[in-house]
Amino acid sequence: MIKKYFVFLTLIFSVYSCAIVSEKAAQKADKENAYLSTFLNKSSANLNSTLGKPTQILSENNLTIHVYEVKGTIFDCQRKFTIDNKNNVTGFVSTCWD
Repeated sequence: MIKKYFVFLTLIFSVYSCAIVSEKAAQKADKENAYLSTFLNKSSANLNSTLGKPTQILSENNLTIHVYEVKGTIFDCQRKFTIDNKNNVTGFVSTCWD
């Protein structure tokens, strides 16, 4: 009986912990997206002056992709910005949270 009670308590605690971690991750991702959205429709010079020189510059179709690798204390991440032929930022993808 005590084993079943312990397993049940552990299961409830695990589900609750996962929900909290998921919520915190979503909040951090929203914060990152809000920050990176400030670069949309602005020149790539503004992006470079704020974030520095990109780690890589890739070409794909008629777009240029600036890749910024961020070394973190816990894990490394990347921010990728698409730049159109007018040198304006048109989109981004990020694996960073903060």
